[in-house]
Amino acid sequence: MTTEPAKLAMMTGGPLATNFFVIGCTATGEGAIIDAGWAGDEIVAMAQEQEVAVTKILQTHAHIDHVAGLSQAKQLTDAPIYLHPDDQFMYDSAVVQGQMFGYTIEPLPPVDVQLADGQTIEVGQLTASVLLLPGHSPGSVGFWFEELGILFGGDVLFAGSIGRVDLPGSDPAAMKRSLSRLTTELPDDTQVLPGHGPATTIGMEKKRNPFLLQDW
Repeated sequence: MTTEPAKLAMMTGGPLATNFFVIGCTATGEGAIIDAGWAGDEIVAMAQEQEVAVTKILQTHAHIDHVAGLSQAKQLTDAPIYLHPDDQFMYDSAVVQGQMFGYTIEPLPPVDVQLADGQTIEVGQLTASVLLLPGHSPGSVGFWFEELGILFGGDVLFAGSIGRVDLPGSDPAAMKRSLSRLTTELPDDTQVLPGHGPATTIGMEKKRNPFLLQDW
């Protein structure tokens, strides 16, 4: 028997080596998928292995490598999909975007809940705060589980780097503001679980990340 408040599992998949997560409340067994990218059935299976019942699908943003598995995940769980409305235009064009890059993406289900900055989301007895972090995409968000000291940051802040700001809808100036928000509002010991690459912490990135240490 575990006394930890949360269960956490991660898998990496797809042609862009994207990270997908499941977080579950130990007390209630309820949980959420964070970014249902490639192979939605495998992400759901990962939740089942953790004995987590998926009741929410939380999207950090709508780039195709983060949404391509949504149709399967939605079909298997019937969980509501959460997305910030500023990324709806990318969500709506995911099938066409996939074709441009040679990927087949099933038509995506409708978004069920629109995210907003400052919104709180309950995952069983766990609580996440929604942080709007535009720059990589207009509607990029982070899910901050303050009690756990964990930020699911999508493609905003990486270990030693940041998300691309040369894509349609990207905004370098907005990204700088979002990075400043993370480094001033979140504790240094916050663990950042990004959309690509290894985990890091806010404090570690403040010490070594060139995009935080230099003007660009």
